[in-house]
Amino acid sequence: MTKAADTQATGVVTGPERAGMFWRSLFLQAVWNPRGMQNVGFCFALMPLLKRQGDGRDARRAFLKRHLAFFNTNPTLAPYAIGAAAEREAAGANEAEVALAKKGLASLLGMYGDALMWWALRPLAGIAAVLLALQGNPWAPVALVVLYAVPHLAMKGRGIAVGSSLGPSGAREALGPGFKTAVRAVRAAAAFGAGLVLAKAASTESGSLQPWRLVAVLLFLVLAYVAHRVRIPATIVALGGAAGGVVLLLAGLNGG
Repeated sequence: MTKAADTQATGVVTGPERAGMFWRSLFLQAVWNPRGMQNVGFCFALMPLLKRQGDGRDARRAFLKRHLAFFNTNPTLAPYAIGAAAEREAAGANEAEVALAKKGLASLLGMYGDALMWWALRPLAGIAAVLLALQGNPWAPVALVVLYAVPHLAMKGRGIAVGSSLGPSGAREALGPGFKTAVRAVRAAAAFGAGLVLAKAASTESGSLQPWRLVAVLLFLVLAYVAHRVRIPATIVALGGAAGGVVLLLAGLNGG
């Protein structure tokens, strides 16, 4: 029996296959498209398992076709679905079982992943970087990247490892009460940090509160809330706030 055939017979996703899937999962959205969304990236991430289909063109074509089906979820937690699909493939599951695993996980992972990454961790990383910048710390941009990228990569690696070992059931750890507690904790930390940023923005370097600054901060918060309600992208709101700060600085109103 050849090495490839022996690997296929065990029904276990190997270490090199997991490493390849992790690396490829980093490019999940590189070919995002309106029709299949993350389907090309999903199929690309599973390419290390293509050798299990042997040399037959029909089997390889069928493998690529079923994994080019529509797929979309949060990119950070997507490896749980990638790993689960790999586990099902290695176990010899049929096409319907593989599709069910992907479809069943996509919406839940998307909802939970967005709650953690977009609405909790990303604001926390940004606020921490702003606090460091307000203190004149030159490492603020590095802190922004590290605070977001390290958990992002760690969860991707965990998703591949658990999903490829336990299949669809491995995603339970990302959908359970512990995950919800983590989201609440990160949001609480972000809210606390936001309070510190607002206090810093409304005061001078000597620590005295300037009423007009407080009014300006509150006005920005109101406008940001209205913009959110009318679905103006958060990036536009942030750029607008930055532009307003630059105008105040040039006018000599935003100094120390």
